[in-house]
Amino acid sequence: MKIDRILGNLESGLGANKLSSKVQSLTLTLSQRTRASGARHFWREHLRRIQFANPNLPIHVNFPRELCTPKLDIQFTNAAVDSFSISGMKSDDICNQLLDRTKQ
Repeated sequence: MKIDRILGNLESGLGANKLSSKVQSLTLTLSQRTRASGARHFWREHLRRIQFANPNLPIHVNFPRELCTPKLDIQFTNAAVDSFSISGMKSDDICNQLLDRTKQ
């Protein structure tokens, strides 16, 4: 059935991991005018799995009209922010970098 396939995709694969409790929120900033295919694929595929595995984690996606460098901000509970550019990266690399930076 279709629902089984959808749930199977959300529950498995890269990004279907429970993040550390020290992570307070994620913010993805991606310009409307940039091509950034890796960042857009990360948004469509991996971010959905992360949200499914971490339902209480606030995830914000910003699409400013002006050109900007795609970036991902990780807000931790101690008020620290880890921000990194995802320009030119593949979606799997973005997800792996996020998982590495949020390890317990």
